[in-house]
Amino acid sequence: MSALQLAKQAYSALNREKPHSSITEWVEILTSPSYEDEAYDGIPELVDAISIQATGPAEASRAIRKKIKHGNAHQQYRALVILKATVENGGHNFQTSFADHQLTDALKNLAADPGTDPKVKKKLASVLAAWHLQFKDDPSMTLVANLYKQCKIAHTHRVTSDRQNIINAGLGPDTEYLERKRKEEEARKKREEEKRKAKEEKERRKREEEERKRKASQPKTKRKPFNFEQEKPQILTAIANASQAANNLVNAMTLVNTEKERLEDNERVQECLAKVKQARKPIVRYIQVRFLLNS
Repeated sequence: MSALQLAKQAYSALNREKPHSSITEWVEILTSPSYEDEAYDGIPELVDAISIQATGPAEASRAIRKKIKHGNAHQQYRALVILKATVENGGHNFQTSFADHQLTDALKNLAADPGTDPKVKKKLASVLAAWHLQFKDDPSMTLVANLYKQCKIAHTHRVTSDRQNIINAGLGPDTEYLERKRKEEEARKKREEEKRKAKEEKERRKREEEERKRKASQPKTKRKPFNFEQEKPQILTAIANASQAANNLVNAMTLVNTEKERLEDNERVQECLAKVKQARKPIVRYIQVRFLLNS
């Protein structure tokens, strides 16, 4: 072990600091003045650093908490941006472990402190409202989902004399915000559904067009020459069947008393009629073939 590493460990032990890795360094860098309020550069690298370390979520939570508690307005704002992004992209392990009691207390104090920058409070309200909408139906995230309501209550108790300031700060009763978010989510899902259906319709039409072209490109099968001598027994049988069916139909019609019953309503007549129609088909087919041969 190098002398520099020994020195760092000794310094940390004397100052009772917890060991930290690149995660803390990334949080320090990303909350510096060189980054704009809503910049997302470097956050993917922070998420990667968190995911590859077993203690990543705890260290990230601790580093972000320090900026929320002791940082200036810019650092607090940036810490909230970073926290929201890591929750959205850090996976289930981070989501279920980042919100320890120390971090949640820091968020509540930030909301309740009348000295907190209004822009920071507005950002905090946005973050907590987003979590409420995202996790309200997830039992494992109840603590995170309820922070929105808890922070509003804490803030209201501190400044009940100026309710309008609460609303302006973004932490008062914000049903309009939640309703707007709900409508935006519904509109987004509707757009996605319309895109999905349009894509499926496009693919269906493409398949039909390809099938049509495939069939058109296939060589047409040549009709087999008609051999009367070979077909003669079948033709005679078809004629006999048709003649028998016709006679049965005539007999059935003769037995119907048309003064009391219509032919269309007689079951026997309709049954015989159906058999006549069936027996007629091969006769018609032979006639058509014969006609084509003579043309």
